[in-house]
Amino acid sequence: MRTATSHHLHFIVFASFLLAVSACTSQTVKMIQPQTGATADCSGSSYGFGQLFTESFVDSCARAYQDRGFVPLERLSPEARADLEKRGLFPKDNSKTGSTAE
Repeated sequence: MRTATSHHLHFIVFASFLLAVSACTSQTVKMIQPQTGATADCSGSSYGFGQLFTESFVDSCARAYQDRGFVPLERLSPEARADLEKRGLFPKDNSKTGSTAE
């Protein structure tokens, strides 16, 4: 009986390991420059244990753009959004905002 339980436990551990290695992660942050309406996408994707690398890469990309006056689209103030829309500079397709895990 102990052997069957041991094999079952090994199977669960091995299956969990395979699931972790085969997982896919992608993340995209859409950035916008409120004065000019210029946009940039910071995105990355990875498989397995690369999720931390992907998050670090996207965060450093977003920080580099923030240093140039860009803000994440989801943090754009209502006033800045209205101003960009009034000038016709607000991006039409903002469906790439956020992150997903597959």
